[in-house]
Amino acid sequence: MNASPWLCVDPWLCVEKCNTPHPIAEDYLARGFWCSASVGWSLPTAAARWPDRTAVTIASADHPPERHTFAGLLDRVAAAAADLSARGVRPGDRVVAQLSNRVELLVLVWAAWHIGAVAVPVVPMYRGREMGYILRATRPAAVAADAVRGSRRPAEELAEALAELGQTPLARYAVGGTVAGWSALPADPPAEPAPHRPAAPDDCCLLLFTSGTTSEPKGVRHSSRTLLAEARDYRDAALLGAADPVLIPAPVAHIGAVVATTLLPCLTAAHTVLLAAWDPEVAARACAEERVALAIGAPVFLTELLDRYDREPAVHRIRMFHTGAAPTRDSVVLRAERLGVTAWRAWGMTEAPTLTRGGPDWPVERRAGTDGRIAAGSEVEAVDERRRPLPAGRIGELRVRSPKLMLGYLDPVHQSEAVDAEGWFYTGDTGTVDEDGWVTIRGRVKDVINRGGEKFSAAEIESLIGSHPDIDSVAVVGLPDDRLGERVGAFVTIPAGRTWPGEAALLAHLERHQLARQKHPVVWRVLDALPRTPTGKIRKRDLLES
Repeated sequence: MNASPWLCVDPWLCVEKCNTPHPIAEDYLARGFWCSASVGWSLPTAAARWPDRTAVTIASADHPPERHTFAGLLDRVAAAAADLSARGVRPGDRVVAQLSNRVELLVLVWAAWHIGAVAVPVVPMYRGREMGYILRATRPAAVAADAVRGSRRPAEELAEALAELGQTPLARYAVGGTVAGWSALPADPPAEPAPHRPAAPDDCCLLLFTSGTTSEPKGVRHSSRTLLAEARDYRDAALLGAADPVLIPAPVAHIGAVVATTLLPCLTAAHTVLLAAWDPEVAARACAEERVALAIGAPVFLTELLDRYDREPAVHRIRMFHTGAAPTRDSVVLRAERLGVTAWRAWGMTEAPTLTRGGPDWPVERRAGTDGRIAAGSEVEAVDERRRPLPAGRIGELRVRSPKLMLGYLDPVHQSEAVDAEGWFYTGDTGTVDEDGWVTIRGRVKDVINRGGEKFSAAEIESLIGSHPDIDSVAVVGLPDDRLGERVGAFVTIPAGRTWPGEAALLAHLERHQLARQKHPVVWRVLDALPRTPTGKIRKRDLLES
């Protein structure tokens, strides 16, 4: 199918059918949850409608607000798309961008969509170990990275990883500084525009990497259909219009942030306020100056914004906060209510964003006491160990089907493990679904640590700690943390004849292996033995209770 124009401001007008393996595709199309638009038409159409309206404002502690109109962004996207095309990047190629929250990252995502390439934004915290895996999996035609980020030199780190793999991308862009052998991202309108060839609605246009129970990141493939289903749900759930700016405090490489910064403004005409980095003072100031209506982010952002409102009651407050990505305590939502902020919990993941949600019209008891009601068009069931549906209110693993569900994992092995023949995706989270469709998350099957919305595998950290000669066995768990939800804790045993080398030695070991510092344990405990089941499996619940 050829790429279609941007038709989905009113999704109910989109009824074209498609050839797709999705088991209930015709239902999604008939009911308007899917449409025939391509994300590559989003910005050009918005720029034609609202050329001089602000699309994105970037707020930071160090500079005045940086405002970009729809037309101004389109000029920069055209320049980047022309350069990518001139260097040989073609439809279906991967464009990997490991950039902080800055306009160049948004430009590269849109530029990839403009020429039918696949945008691959990567979280800034990843280092050589994770990036090596991602580069092997994607074999990118183009890469971009910050020249400098704090004490790090991400572009140079990426260059080393590429050299080790023997990869030579067609284009390399260094942003925010110069790096030998890397180009600056062009910003001026090109003399020769690139052909505008957005991918078909069912084709992969976005590839994100998320850690789960495996020790390596998993590649999650999304299409225009799945991303636009998410963007429209954001708009409709919060009743957003042109006068309702949205604050995004999270890295753009997260599914919710990339949708809210690239597609949501094009649906609503309201601009997105993107934080260069999380800072509650900057966030509060930006919300006041931009009259922000809704913020979307992890509970740590909501909590620290509420702290700011407590200290200065007169400051302008956001009306709504959509919180997810990590467990949210009931008390946080109730506290927000007392301070005049309508907050609601939601549940989703990179593979299937915002499966449940609240909204400004829902009672506070529901918004605080559950993780939201099943979003229109989505299905959520609790199942037992044999994958049989459970009665309402019974705890089980949650499986889902949704118009927002990914096309699939990049690795077919991951796909076959997680998705069955009927299109159900098994999330690894456990919870209940009541008779009215309200979902409450109870725990998880997967061994994943959730640090302020950043999710990563305990197995990866265990593998690296266990490779140290002074460690016999190791178990890594997520320990409760008031600010981030969870922090990384490591329980270890020492081989006979050895002594505990100390935290510093083990952190240096992880540093040598270039493990992201957010994954480094902050609590270490040395035990005589790890608690195990009769079959030898470590009982991590016992460790959490010790």
